[in-house]
Amino acid sequence: MAHAASQDAAHLAQVLDTGVAGVIVPGVNSAAEAAALVQAARFPPESARSTGLSRAVLTGGPERPLLLPMVETAGALADVEQIAALPGVDGVFVGPYELSLSLGRPGVTDEQVVSAIGRVREAAVAAGLLTGIFSGDRELDALLPPGLDLVALDTDVTVLRHGMQMLLAGDRGAIGPEAPRQE
Repeated sequence: MAHAASQDAAHLAQVLDTGVAGVIVPGVNSAAEAAALVQAARFPPESARSTGLSRAVLTGGPERPLLLPMVETAGALADVEQIAALPGVDGVFVGPYELSLSLGRPGVTDEQVVSAIGRVREAAVAAGLLTGIFSGDRELDALLPPGLDLVALDTDVTVLRHGMQMLLAGDRGAIGPEAPRQE
């Protein structure tokens, strides 16, 4: 699964052409924007994506990668049922930090934000779609609705940074057993 940098159709095609199993697309503000993503991500007859000789075709990538628009704005939340109902969308992915700011409720454990996350999950379940979320906050983990399909626990950069901090502090046991030295 890849995280696209933007909704731009050309960028999305480049990401999909690498043969990824799916793409999470940020910054979706409405059902109309999600519909434009479907147009950019799906091949005919389902939609309008160019079929040229992409790398995915040459390397055996999936014919139909997953498409998960992010719900991280008040506009996307207002349209979440319509987004989930769009043919070509396979799921929705919650960006709780951006969503909390967009709702004017900074803090992912805020009651209204947690309720909004539940609404996204309900819309996805009703449409038979996947639901994912970025967490990175152990307090939020305890408040998440049950049955989420995808949970990104943290970013790769954060995990590497924490691992390096433990190594530099001499806490190798927290990372895992030290491999035997070969001489």
